[in-house]
Amino acid sequence: MPEGFSSIPDWSWWENAGAGVAVADLDGSGVPDLVVLTVDAPAGLNAGFYRVGRGLVDNTVTGGWGPWQQVPDWFSESTADVGVAVADVDGDGQPDLVVLMVDAPPGPNAGWYRIGHRLGADGTVTGGWDPWVQVPGWDVWESQGADVAVADIGGDGSLDLVLIMVDAPEGPNIGYYRVGRGLAADGAVDAWGPWIAIPEWNVWENQGAGLAVTDLDGDGRPELVVFSVDNPAGNNAGLCTIGWGLDGSGRAVDGWGPWTRLADWPFWENAGVSVAVLPGADGGPPRLAVVLVDAPEGPNAGYLHVTDLETGLETAAEQGAWRLLDFDAEVNPVHAALLHTGDVLLFAGSGNDDVRFTARDYRTRVWRHPSPVLDAPDTPIDLFCCGQAFLPDGRLLIAGGTEQYDPFHGLRDALVFDPATSAWTAVQPMAGGRWYPALLTLPDGRVLAVSGLGQDGLLNLVPEVWSPDTGDWTVVASPGPWPMYAHLVLLDGGRIFFTGGRYGGDNGVRPTVWDIASGATIEVPGLNAPESRNQSASVLLPPAQAQRVLIAGGGAWDVHSHAPAVAAAAVADLTEAAPAFRPVAPMHSARMHLCATLLPDRTVLVNGGAAMEEDAAMAALDAEVFDPVTETWTVVARSRVPRLYHSVALLAPDGTVLTTGANPARGVEELRIEVYRPPYLFRGARPVLSLATDTAGYGATVTATVEGERALGSLCLMRPGATTHSSDNEQRLVDLTFTAQAGGQLAVVLPDDPALAPPGWYMVFAVDDGGVPSRAGWLRLG
Repeated sequence: MPEGFSSIPDWSWWENAGAGVAVADLDGSGVPDLVVLTVDAPAGLNAGFYRVGRGLVDNTVTGGWGPWQQVPDWFSESTADVGVAVADVDGDGQPDLVVLMVDAPPGPNAGWYRIGHRLGADGTVTGGWDPWVQVPGWDVWESQGADVAVADIGGDGSLDLVLIMVDAPEGPNIGYYRVGRGLAADGAVDAWGPWIAIPEWNVWENQGAGLAVTDLDGDGRPELVVFSVDNPAGNNAGLCTIGWGLDGSGRAVDGWGPWTRLADWPFWENAGVSVAVLPGADGGPPRLAVVLVDAPEGPNAGYLHVTDLETGLETAAEQGAWRLLDFDAEVNPVHAALLHTGDVLLFAGSGNDDVRFTARDYRTRVWRHPSPVLDAPDTPIDLFCCGQAFLPDGRLLIAGGTEQYDPFHGLRDALVFDPATSAWTAVQPMAGGRWYPALLTLPDGRVLAVSGLGQDGLLNLVPEVWSPDTGDWTVVASPGPWPMYAHLVLLDGGRIFFTGGRYGGDNGVRPTVWDIASGATIEVPGLNAPESRNQSASVLLPPAQAQRVLIAGGGAWDVHSHAPAVAAAAVADLTEAAPAFRPVAPMHSARMHLCATLLPDRTVLVNGGAAMEEDAAMAALDAEVFDPVTETWTVVARSRVPRLYHSVALLAPDGTVLTTGANPARGVEELRIEVYRPPYLFRGARPVLSLATDTAGYGATVTATVEGERALGSLCLMRPGATTHSSDNEQRLVDLTFTAQAGGQLAVVLPDDPALAPPGWYMVFAVDDGGVPSRAGWLRLG
């Protein structure tokens, strides 16, 4: 017997067609019992059999096994797989048996299920069997795995049917699941949801699949545990993944964890698998019960294996967790912005594709986060490599874009995107074209545009400022040949700081503070590795009142030079009379093309990038968090998707970080969306914030309430991000002062300096004294 696997006795078949398992306390002893199902598949009519193993403790059935019971009216002559579940479907207080059968005749397969009522402790069904019910839409010609579970998915008190199937066409397989809402006592379902593809089903030949539904993290929403047997040449493998936070439709809203491989899967041929989840002992991790059929030459054997279920929750409170969504961005997400509606704007224009450029195939998506819906508004010009900044009313201004490929020339055009209408509208064009420009919102709500390649393909040296009040662009005096996608930070007094971060070379310009009103410039010395800050990341550290700026990472100006990226980081305090950068601890991984995202707990997340150019083999998958107090870096959870050139990251109102993109070469587009859930989302209940208004002026006092288990630590404004090419000139965190009032209310004082918080929409976070933030409220300032 394989080590760690226990044999299911009296397994007398030579040909099996599937396995199922369910766990339930059938005799009321408080100890779970095991229900095992399989199919005898000789030539001719198949037969389904099940039995009960009483008293499952660890990996052992301690109370003996009941006899094999036959499922009546098994009509399939070619069964592909089976599944079994136990639940009180008819509400009489007695468990019922739900059996799934996949019939695989020549042509399309079909899924069928039926219910046996009143399942006794010995496995006898005393309440009779309902007729077989066909699952609609089983549009598969070759199934290589299936299973069934019964659970209350929507939290409405009614049971739902959850199915998994594996489609095995020519080429790679695909695992799908769906939910039948409202399972009636006779097996009827009120409504069927769509089949949903399980991400990263990287298997070409399956020999079974299983699923279980349970709440793993205690948030009141169930998770979907999925198991797959991979049957390559040689030894098989048992693989498991988890879909987190199922909503009423069954979609894993919080995304999917990584596939994990069960250690020591000693089988070369399997004929079915199924799983159930057991609670962990003494507060330990949950346990995964796996029932499988070993199908060597000669008689088959059934085995039970119980092992810890790898959830990642044991480390999430320190490292956070990455989860992959089951849909993608649809467009090459070169640019991304968080709108005050909570939607995410992804725009690419031609998206670094000269074929699309020639065809005028310009693309935008509005992701209705967190739903999987992406709308596709018309995109009138090629927005590829424009600049972007938010206006005081929440619209997004873009300036520039692509007028010509190879060599690239910049557009003069400017557009605004209105979240209320989901439409782009043209405004007055600039005096000169810009490709790779930098935009920055000023204290009076106007927007500065600098740099970028002009319509002649040369660097545009003439800054312009756009006024949302007049709709006009105005030329201003140049501070010098600032580089493309210059990283700009708005400082107190309306001064503008170029951090040294940029795309390409620095054109001989070192970090500089520019007083746009007087035209005066002051160099900020001390930046380490200044020649290697191409596609670095720059952040105004929290809180904005401290006026400290971090720069981290980057590479050589010529991305094709094969020069390595750097891990070096530095901080400048711009409140000093003679500000200068000073080195701080380097990151643990050298990286360029990285993204840096402010978090509401006053730390900075860095993710993505690579140690050299566009080399996915040298991608930095481990994320890091910078603590502005200790000025040190901590390695946190490891992502699955390499994020290289043209990748983006944004803080969402729920406190997660959304990442997508990577476009290391034309025609190579990474569209998957992976979401980082920071450690604070695994540290207990979140405070709940309510604002009395969503609009207020500078220096105003607004009323708020915060409810939570821990004391309130801080309140802050966070400006939504708008990012491209490792640059986000928008994001900032501004501390708010507050005092307690009668009735549990807070009087919150807003900043009175528009240079500290430029006019526009902000997320408002309440953070408790354990560093756990609320979901954001939205407030328009100014």
